[in-house]
Amino acid sequence: MLTFYWQVSLLYYINVSFIVAAIVFLVGLILYIMQSGFFDLIHTGMRKVTRRMRREEENEFADVPLSKLVNVGYLSLLYSSLVVLATSFIALGFYYS
Repeated sequence: MLTFYWQVSLLYYINVSFIVAAIVFLVGLILYIMQSGFFDLIHTGMRKVTRRMRREEENEFADVPLSKLVNVGYLSLLYSSLVVLATSFIALGFYYS
């Protein structure tokens, strides 16, 4: 809050916490979607196309799906961002009451 607004206030806390939590939540959702295998087919196709365009040889890592390459825990990001979003909404309720 002090970085953006140079003050401490409930409204500024709500604004900053909502933006930070929303960004972290979106990153967690993107990681979840990538690990679920949704983009595996697109990733494999793009790797084959770029390999043919560059005339590269296939190696042992050529057919590794994206869901295996992205091995980052997303649950902690999702849970922590949901908690911060919930506190932001609770603080918003206090602000307008």
